[in-house]
Amino acid sequence: MAYRVTHGYVTVPTAVDGGVAHVDIRRGSVLPDDVPEEFVSALLERGHIAKHESDEPAEVAAPVADSEEVPGGTAVEVLNWVGDNTSRAARALEVEQAKDGGGRSTLVANLSKLVG
Repeated sequence: MAYRVTHGYVTVPTAVDGGVAHVDIRRGSVLPDDVPEEFVSALLERGHIAKHESDEPAEVAAPVADSEEVPGGTAVEVLNWVGDNTSRAARALEVEQAKDGGGRSTLVANLSKLVG
């Protein structure tokens, strides 16, 4: 059974060159087949993934290592990168507030809520 990510991203263990690593899988991508069942069950319960139901074969995206760099671009792209990760939210908030004029007010407000 294939599962597609419906959340901004999920972090799961999967095989990589040289062993196993926790990697980020972005929204719209299909989880690797070797993700342990307990992770799949927990992500399904939270609504972060859904069964991939399509006549087309599922294409599994290559895992993306956790990037420390806050992405540029739209507020939506930044929030998708942050997901529910408070550490990322704090980094993104710091970067946004350092911009001239204090950054985009709506993005700053959303990030502030996540940071707490």
